[in-house]
Amino acid sequence: MAPSCKVPLPTGSLKVAFKGDIPKVSGVDQASPMYGAFKIGYTVLELELGDGTVMQGLDTRELVAALNEHSNDPKRRMKMEMNLPKESVIVLQAGEHGLIIEDKFGKAMLTRIERYSPLRKQVRVGMICDTVKFEDGYSISGHSADEINDALDAASQTRKRTLVLKSPDSDLSPRSGALPSGKTIVLPAGTCEDLGLKISGTVAKISQVMPGSALAGQIRPGYIVDTLSHPDGHEFAGFNGANLSKCIDRTAGARGRIVTLVNPNQMKQRAGATTKIMLPHNGSLGDFGIKVSGSPALIESVDGRSSFQGMIFRGFRVQMCGWSDGTEFADLDGVELDEVIEESSGIPGRFLYMENTAGSAPSVVEYVLSPGKLGTVFSGTPPRITRVNPGSQLEGVVDVGMCADTLSLENGIVHYQMSTMEFTNALKSSGNSENRKVRFVKVEEVGLKSKPAMALTEEMTIPLPTGKLGVVFKGNQFPAVITRVNSDSSLLGKVAPGMAVDVVTVKRRDHMEMNASEVGTLLKSTSDIPGRMLKIRDPSYKYDFARMPDELEVVLPAGKLGCTFTGNPPVPKTFRENSPVTGSIPPGMFVDCLVLPDGFRRSGFNTREFVTLLNQTTEEDGRVLILKNIKNCEPSVREEVFPMDKTVTLPTGRIGLSFKGRKNARISRLHDDCKLAGQVYKGMIVDTITIPGGSSFSGMTSKEAARVLSDTKAVGGRTMTLKGPDSTDLSVRNITSDDASIGGNSQNMSAGFSTANSATFSTTNSVRL
Repeated sequence: MAPSCKVPLPTGSLKVAFKGDIPKVSGVDQASPMYGAFKIGYTVLELELGDGTVMQGLDTRELVAALNEHSNDPKRRMKMEMNLPKESVIVLQAGEHGLIIEDKFGKAMLTRIERYSPLRKQVRVGMICDTVKFEDGYSISGHSADEINDALDAASQTRKRTLVLKSPDSDLSPRSGALPSGKTIVLPAGTCEDLGLKISGTVAKISQVMPGSALAGQIRPGYIVDTLSHPDGHEFAGFNGANLSKCIDRTAGARGRIVTLVNPNQMKQRAGATTKIMLPHNGSLGDFGIKVSGSPALIESVDGRSSFQGMIFRGFRVQMCGWSDGTEFADLDGVELDEVIEESSGIPGRFLYMENTAGSAPSVVEYVLSPGKLGTVFSGTPPRITRVNPGSQLEGVVDVGMCADTLSLENGIVHYQMSTMEFTNALKSSGNSENRKVRFVKVEEVGLKSKPAMALTEEMTIPLPTGKLGVVFKGNQFPAVITRVNSDSSLLGKVAPGMAVDVVTVKRRDHMEMNASEVGTLLKSTSDIPGRMLKIRDPSYKYDFARMPDELEVVLPAGKLGCTFTGNPPVPKTFRENSPVTGSIPPGMFVDCLVLPDGFRRSGFNTREFVTLLNQTTEEDGRVLILKNIKNCEPSVREEVFPMDKTVTLPTGRIGLSFKGRKNARISRLHDDCKLAGQVYKGMIVDTITIPGGSSFSGMTSKEAARVLSDTKAVGGRTMTLKGPDSTDLSVRNITSDDASIGGNSQNMSAGFSTANSATFSTTNSVRL
């Protein structure tokens, strides 16, 4: 039993239509106050009046009379059984309809209505989508939910889509579809894939229009493509699906191509398929990549790079040629046709008119492959064609039984005497290339080409592709030697077995002096990096191989280096793309020493200490790294060499230095906020502090130096002269001054400091400023 509901009725006219001996809702006006509350198919069970009277068993006439009689009763209520209607017809406007249609119990059922749907108050969940009609006359009945959704989505921008919904208990329509008698469509530029079309069959038929296609709603599955007209004047009639697909793909750049579609039930039988192509004003058939032979003239081959490849095919018979002034030649043989086209060069409007027939391939066919799959099956050694699938780019070009003799790739590599696996692997790895050329042969008639021998060369540099190289190396010692180049290797024909690895360049870094294991590890770990270079040479030229220096000096620019270091001693590990030192620091070397422009030199550090020093001197231009060979050099002992003396200009404010020393002030620490990082060094002696205006102080203790700096922190232009920790050439003690800004006794400034309870300085005489 269907669910029921009891609905209060407003006063006045309801604007609802009922019909039947047992009243059912047959229509609800959009202006009705009950719009959305009453649905078509609801059955009236009873009418309850405001005084408590319940009226049951009414027919439509009695119900309408009671409603009119009590139209002013504000407390009327109607109880209804929520039945589905037998049939409901709705019209979908352009855009989203919000109806969720799914297959339930083998039927396309309306299972949900989205909240945003404009049809929410008109249709009922549970109805079956029986028939869909479109404004161009196309209709489908008894289809699955997926098929109905695809058809509705494909025509989502059309203004009128009619949906016939039926109750699950009704008699549903059998599966059927109706196409209009025919139509003419202008194709936008693009291939079949771009247009979202799939065309198949011995007579070209639209087998599928993909969702999102620019032609959705215009072209319907099931149409026969009778003709394709090109804006340059070419005409193609009666093609099969594979050849028409190739023709559309080949002319993808043209705008204004026109296809004539016909209903297969109304199609007239053609006498034969024909093709008309317009030739350029100048040139011969050879210039156009077309080869003809026989009597009458047949198309023998069309070069893969010909502008007519994919429009005409081997075996087409040339019925007629001519030009636009009415001149025509019929039934010429191959030689005569060649002569006529060559001698008519310069005449506008030249054409060939052909009958689309098929013929046998010659003994040798050289064909330039388009990117993508061949759609052809091979087996054995050499690779023998066992099947050419419909739609294959080799359909009509080669015969089953022919063998792939050679494969020439865009990078210059030529494969010879291949197995099927080697051939197909090479095709897959070059699938996006536009200049692959295959030589197919009838091997019993002409045999296979022999692979030419490759000689060693003194030196050569080769760019390496990403991915596996298919090259085998050997040698426990430097240099690594190439022992084999696999037949499917991208380097086949470029490198010869016996050549030795000199340098491998990765991201501007030169790797050298490697054995086979090291070369293999490097190439494998960098296989995804583009731009690698391999330099190889004849191993007999052993003194010409690049060698790692024992020691190397690298001048560093100011700023960040863009690289990371690891280990003890520090070894460069990774480099950023924009690192200024990538090409200057070769692999296999460690950082032994850092020399600064002022003469400061430090060695024997670990990575943390080294990086700290680099960061402190990042603004210095002219720093020098001394690198050493990891394999044969030892790190220098831990040592710091200071400049003999150095004068720095002090900024105002706190400078971030700590001092110690009861006799001579020394720098004991550079704090994180130090303003002189990279200019002064821990351990150097403060020899002299000069204040603008004539004050000069020398021979100070740490407290005295700190007091001078503290009292003059607001003075700009101060200078401090430092000397090396072991220096004996120090200025004599001078702490006299006439500068009123310097507080305390000018003869003994240390008297102003506390040695026990100072809130500023510690009892160890280490003070910070």
